[in-house]
Order: sequence, then C-alpha cells, then structure tokens
Amino acid sequence: MRASLLLRIVVAIAGIAVGAALTVWLVLSVSLRSSAARVPSVVGMEPARAAATLHDAGLVTRAQDGVFDPEVPAGKVARQRPTAGFQLKRGGTVLIFPSLGEASQRVENLIGLPTSLADSELESAGLSSGVRCEVDGQAETAEIVASTPTAGVLVAPGTAVALLVNRAPREQRYVMPDFGGVSEADATRVLRALGFRVGAAQRLPYPGIPPGVVLRQEPSAGGPVAAGGTVDLWVSL
Repeated sequence: MRASLLLRIVVAIAGIAVGAALTVWLVLSVSLRSSAARVPSVVGMEPARAAATLHDAGLVTRAQDGVFDPEVPAGKVARQRPTAGFQLKRGGTVLIFPSLGEASQRVENLIGLPTSLADSELESAGLSSGVRCEVDGQAETAEIVASTPTAGVLVAPGTAVALLVNRAPREQRYVMPDFGGVSEADATRVLRALGFRVGAAQRLPYPGIPPGVVLRQEPSAGGPVAAGGTVDLWVSL
C-alpha cells in the first residue's frame, strides 16, 4: 500500500517536471523564433534592393569595399556575410560586398615618371588618368610622387588613377658658413666655388680693422641658404 502510494507520488512529480520542462522549451522556442531572422540571399541584387530585402527581414545592411568577381556584373552584390540561411538576431548586421567586375589590369609603378610618360603607361594598360594634384619640393624634378590606387593593385579596365605630381624641384639648402674676419677676396672665392652669388659689397669704416675684411654677412652664419642664392657682405673700408 505504502509502496503503491510512493510510486504514484514519484510518477506525479516526474510528470510535473516533464510538463514544466516542455513548457519552458516551448516558451524559449517561440521567443527565439520571434527574435531571430533568417538571412535572405541578396547576391546578384543592386545594393539598394539588397538593403530593402534585408530590412524587410528585420536586418541591417552595411556596405563594404568592392570585390572583383567575374561572374557578377559590376555594381551588384557579389558577396554577403553571413551567407543566406544563417540565423541572426533581429536588428543584426549583414555585410554586402559590391562587385567590381572582372579584375584584369594591374596598376604599374608610376613613381618617378614625368607626367607625359605616366599618362602613356596608363593608356597602354587600359587605364585612365584621374584627378591630378600638384605639390612643390617633394622631388628633385617634375615627376609623379604618388598614385591612387597604388602600384600592384588589381583594378577593372578603364579605372581612373589619381596622380600626385611634383611641380617644382626640391630646393637644396645649406648651412651658411661664417666669413666674419675673413678677407673679402677669400670669402668671395669660397662662395663662388660653392655656387653662390656674391652681392655688391657694402663698405664701412671700422676702426682697428684693416680694409677688405668681412664685418657682416647676410644670410648670417649658421642660417639656411638656398643653393645658388645671393650672399651680401659688409666689408671694412
């Protein structure tokens, strides 16, 4: 009698436990289904249509840099991440990668080339010259100092390559020597040997200093001076 009663109690408790577990599972299942979204396939769609499709599925779109894909026309979605069929929480993000078409051209190294030769190289490669900016003093001659896309990058045929062009040669500069107390003749000879021009000397009387001695100079000693620049001397009279 007691055993039979105990058995009925155990069975009842087990039934309650199973029922509670089943109830929890059903609640969780419904909750997960209501908060989850299955990622649809948007490969081959225009980005705007892909974004609308994902939005309707309760997901957010984030566009990424384009990728080369010979099977997907340029401008349409070539890849997506996560892929179709993946379960995401509603409001989750799906990355889309637009197609750049088939990659068939490699950007050559244009650095150091004059603009005319760079344009010729681009034309020969099936590319075009894009935006052109100019800077001064970034190279010894008028030449290409940078390009975008950079050398070695694969691009679609006809891609415009932006060029940064050095317009004026870099100016060489030197540290000005000190000619104070040196004779005018020696100072003039050294300056001309270094490629500088010597301006008309300003002659000043200076007690205690013999004539023909450098009293002052411009640019001053230790300062910067451009190659081929003019140096003015003040000389004792």
